[in-house]
Amino acid sequence: MTIAMGRLEIETPDHVVLRFQLAGAGNRGFAAMADFVIVFVLMFAIGFAFQKLTEIDPSLDDWSGWVVLFELLIAWLYFVLLEWLWNGQTIGKRFFGLRVISEDGEPARFVAVVVRNLVRVVDFLPFFYGFGLVTLIVSSRSQRLGDYAGGTFVVRAPRPRRNWSALRTLSALPRWSLAEGEKAAAPTLRVLPGEAQRLVREFVLREQKLTPAARTALARQLAERLRGLLPEFQVADDVELIRTVARSLRAKGDENR
Repeated sequence: MTIAMGRLEIETPDHVVLRFQLAGAGNRGFAAMADFVIVFVLMFAIGFAFQKLTEIDPSLDDWSGWVVLFELLIAWLYFVLLEWLWNGQTIGKRFFGLRVISEDGEPARFVAVVVRNLVRVVDFLPFFYGFGLVTLIVSSRSQRLGDYAGGTFVVRAPRPRRNWSALRTLSALPRWSLAEGEKAAAPTLRVLPGEAQRLVREFVLREQKLTPAARTALARQLAERLRGLLPEFQVADDVELIRTVARSLRAKGDENR
């Protein structure tokens, strides 16, 4: 893993280099403000609903302390659950084209997400990300304290063209016949995760530079993942399957220009 000029490069065990642009304090700050507006609205709605209930039944006022704790829990879970389940993004990060990744380039895992959001309390001191902002500016890795603790990075992520509900891009993938090696039906619109698309492109760009053993091992791992995502896409050879998917992605990109 190398970091230079705001760029993060991660080399996988199969010698594929993944490149990311680190997010700066500006975009992260705007994303954080958007998230905190959403969290404030959620907490306000809970508090307002509880206030109305206490007007109906004054005895519920004894639960006010628990309601405050519940509001704080909701605020914390907002960041944890979205970053864990939504491919490293909250609504604010999604809007500003950012996401959280781990040191191996994969979306941040649950433990890392929990740790970085626990340390968020320290980053927030003495007022609205005081320590966190200083750390971001001083650090050559563009990490706040929570990122250091969780082993995470916040990087720029291009927005998908379609399907706003997930980090996925729609691509037209033709059906291929194992026996004939040619199109057996009209192209079918499929959903392929953005991470898989990037790995496909990285493989095609660098396969000639890989040793035969490394190319075979990497192609086998990537092809297994693609076959799980595209079960109807029947190409026996691992490398040819990846090339076929790459051609389809390239063709789809040309159509959208």
